[in-house]
Amino acid sequence: MINRIKKLFFSLVITVVLYLSIIYFQSCKQDFVNNPSGTIQFPAEIESIFNTAYTSNGNNFTCSTPSCHANGNNAGGMDLVDWQRAMNGSNNGTMIIPYNGYWSHIIAYLNKDTGIGKPPVAYIDTNSVFYGIHKIDPEKVTTIMNWINDGAKSKNGDVAFTNISNSVKGFITNQAADVVAVIKTDDKLVIRLIPVGGRPNLLDSPHYITVDPEKKYFYVSLIGEGFVEKYDINTFVQVGRMQAGQSPAHIVIAPDSRTGYITNFSTSNNGSGITRFNTETMTVTGFVNDPKITASHGMAITRDGKSLLVDSQIGEYIFKINTEYFEISDSVLVAPIDPTVPPGGGGTGNFKPYQIVLSPDDSLLYISCVSSNQVRIYRASDLVQINSVSVGKNPLLMNFTNDGRYVFVCNRNDSSVTVINAATRTVETTVTDAGVQPHGVDFTNDGQYAIIACETQSGFDGHHPQVGSIKPGTSRLIQISNFNLLPNRLGMGSFPAGIAIVK
Repeated sequence: MINRIKKLFFSLVITVVLYLSIIYFQSCKQDFVNNPSGTIQFPAEIESIFNTAYTSNGNNFTCSTPSCHANGNNAGGMDLVDWQRAMNGSNNGTMIIPYNGYWSHIIAYLNKDTGIGKPPVAYIDTNSVFYGIHKIDPEKVTTIMNWINDGAKSKNGDVAFTNISNSVKGFITNQAADVVAVIKTDDKLVIRLIPVGGRPNLLDSPHYITVDPEKKYFYVSLIGEGFVEKYDINTFVQVGRMQAGQSPAHIVIAPDSRTGYITNFSTSNNGSGITRFNTETMTVTGFVNDPKITASHGMAITRDGKSLLVDSQIGEYIFKINTEYFEISDSVLVAPIDPTVPPGGGGTGNFKPYQIVLSPDDSLLYISCVSSNQVRIYRASDLVQINSVSVGKNPLLMNFTNDGRYVFVCNRNDSSVTVINAATRTVETTVTDAGVQPHGVDFTNDGQYAIIACETQSGFDGHHPQVGSIKPGTSRLIQISNFNLLPNRLGMGSFPAGIAIVK
């Protein structure tokens, strides 16, 4: 009797499984719907891959069947029926980045052979039905990768996101990938990855980025190579390059866009000063050095361009430099970050100032200190400290919101963002789990969102896990009106760091 019950139970289970399987695979049969008029199609060889069945059991299962990645019922928000929709990405953000198959996430989903360009291969549970569905033959992956590397063009030769308004354009350095990610802020997409640096076999490490006041160019510091590069903001073409010390860190451009300044994060007394350069000729025009300025990093310039504010991480001093008399020592006001800092320039290691931002009226100086976990506030006129705010662990870059009401501070070592109320100089709120190792922050042109560049080196925060040593980078978004962290993840190259959004 017991054996008969077991047999009946087993038969029932098999029947249910088969029934559910039939229902599932019938829903994924190739039952194409007509594309809406006016849509833009894939090239024939790409459309063939997405619309050709790759199973041999007669179910005609393809990438773009209606229950998978077709219009109206697209899994994960990814539509593969036509080029136009595919280029708009998925619920997880950009899937196809023109001219860069290596970092395009669609390759990670499709590829099962790490020898194909060695992209960051996605791990998908091999026990899941979706593992076999997503992974396709290596020759097809190569075809798709070559297509993306050539611009991921449509059937008509269109390249997506070619004419993007500067009002929705932003840039994030990917320090461990030697690229700068171009983001379309309104659609929350990565639209390009611009190769930077001059050494093909060595990491040049794009660290910081800034846009000139005229919104014509952006400048990138290559902290590993020792150069600063200049790029056209519309064409993304490099138009200048200059050597800038051992470890160029921050860059500021004067209000007239003709003069720039660079800090140097080197610990050498001979190489850690402030460089002035001509932005048109990309040549050095001056240099300031001092034993107290070792490992200069943070820097800000007043709105009138007359004063340059700089900090030194090792020396733990603040410098206010009169730009008109740049190299004259009497024109430099020097103050320790704290009274306990010795006069020799060796510092204490208790503060380690990292970045400087000026209040909108240029009256106050905010300095993040990575060792004391503070933002210390000083009068810009005489460098006298007036306040300090305790923030998260290892605060790095920070920025005032567009309206000047808040200061967002990236706390690298506890993955949080502290929001300081500028009026009260107190913590308004702290956004926890704001991405892995927040590094830099800037705000969309409409003032609605903060975009947080997260290093993502000690963990993962993307929509497909890292496999091996290659770590995809991720940046996150915070809605400023309520300080809520959005689910969106901007996937890009390794180690997002500096960020500049065009305003």
